[in-house]
Amino acid sequence: MMKPEILLMGTLHFSMDPDIVNQQKHQIHQIVDKLKEFNPTKIAVEKPFLIEEELDRKYNQYLNEDLIPSYDEIEQFAFPLAAYLEHPRVYPVDEIVDMTTPALDQVFKWAKEHQPDLFNEILEVQQRLKEMEDNSSLRTTLCSINDPDYISQLQRVYMKLTRVGDRQHQIGVKWLKQWHERDLAITANISRLAEPDDRILVIIGGDHLHLIRQFLMDSDDFTLHSYLDYIP
Repeated sequence: MMKPEILLMGTLHFSMDPDIVNQQKHQIHQIVDKLKEFNPTKIAVEKPFLIEEELDRKYNQYLNEDLIPSYDEIEQFAFPLAAYLEHPRVYPVDEIVDMTTPALDQVFKWAKEHQPDLFNEILEVQQRLKEMEDNSSLRTTLCSINDPDYISQLQRVYMKLTRVGDRQHQIGVKWLKQWHERDLAITANISRLAEPDDRILVIIGGDHLHLIRQFLMDSDDFTLHSYLDYIP
């Protein structure tokens, strides 16, 4: 029996840069056209189950041509692709996890105040990430986000965060515990969604790519594809 296939597509969040939708609509259409080549049987998106009914409602509005897609990568990518493939719905797989105990800014504040050398190491890797980004167009931005070298450098930041704190105050580890819980839950939701012979497109924030790919690989239950396999 063939393993279900999963295509992980790391993306940015359009709400943080609405000009992408306003000025690069043609590239959004081109990317959707290329994703048709994967021919997904299901599309999983970074939305939590708590808004499942709202997501269904909006998708049905889109099908009925009663919805103008907002500055949202799900509505811009997933809805038109799912509609073209005549999918009945798109599937929310995100998990709501309290990421405030501690919050990420508290981790950085601790490092800056108590571990300045480590704080500078983190800033250096973040600067390297910025240098690796090609934001000249939506296509190049997505290629940067999905590049294995970029993903590896981003993971270096997370691993450096484990060192923030001390034996009495594992502040970095505690934040990462929250992050891992969320990505583990997302992976579990994707896995439960998969049926034999499925081809699942997962549209997810680029920060999640490393862990979700690793967790899916560790299960050995899926054949994994990269966004760059279809849009180099």
